[in-house]
Amino acid sequence: MTGGDVAAPRIPVNGVELAVQVAGSGPPIVLVHGSLDDHRAWERILPRLAESHLVVTYDRRGHGDSSCPPGQGRISEDVEDLAGVLGVLGLEAPLVVGHSYGSSITLLLGARYPGSTGGLLVHEPPLFALLRDDASTRHLAEEASEHLRRAAGLITAGAVAQGVRHFVDHAAFGPGTWDMLFTSEIRRTCLANADTWLDQSGDPTRLAVRPELLADYPHPLVVSHGATGLPTYGLIAELIVAALPRSRRRVLRGAGHAPHLSHPADFAELVLSCAQETAERRQDRHRPH
Repeated sequence: MTGGDVAAPRIPVNGVELAVQVAGSGPPIVLVHGSLDDHRAWERILPRLAESHLVVTYDRRGHGDSSCPPGQGRISEDVEDLAGVLGVLGLEAPLVVGHSYGSSITLLLGARYPGSTGGLLVHEPPLFALLRDDASTRHLAEEASEHLRRAAGLITAGAVAQGVRHFVDHAAFGPGTWDMLFTSEIRRTCLANADTWLDQSGDPTRLAVRPELLADYPHPLVVSHGATGLPTYGLIAELIVAALPRSRRRVLRGAGHAPHLSHPADFAELVLSCAQETAERRQDRHRPH
């Protein structure tokens, strides 16, 4: 799929209607946002990417302008939604980029539907359960779980702003993020999506994301993390790369959990370098031998 800027406001996928945006033309890149967010998370890197690529963003179910059915959600539904978007748009071997919980979704997509992608870039997937495998890091997993429980408890009790802020500053991004990095628009988006996050936190299957599921993934896989911020993500990235020898780790200097906000130029260049490798691999597969 190529062409100029196209808007597909809502498309039916997997029993929901997803708000999907398409910009630019060229090799495809699909961006998957994280918790409490929507497609606008990518606004600071989108113009650079769209100079040379077809860039797809969308609101995950229950976020932004996308619909969501009642009842407990499952991460598998997000995976099927993403696979559906790729199929409806007819994208050939796209680079799929995930941020945070969107990275967990992206990894599961690669495990279940490797042929639908050309490569994966995941930034700081919150696979805290991996830290339970070693006694030296188990306390970090427990701390993360406690912060998630604290945030969920506050939101359930009606202290939505306090709960969301606790999640942002202590469980996901790091101290000071809510006040110093997030704009008022981002904070409003987070609060608007609090109910969806609460539902997501109750999904017992969300933790069933393990790198071994991608042992046979045939395309480039890059795991990135910031050099600053919460230490858990760097450890998780190391564990993923250790389990998947063909994957690679990239460290973004000065950045933390949200490089698309704090270091958009650097993160855009990382995305473009991964997209270039994906395109080269795609050409190799199509070249007669």
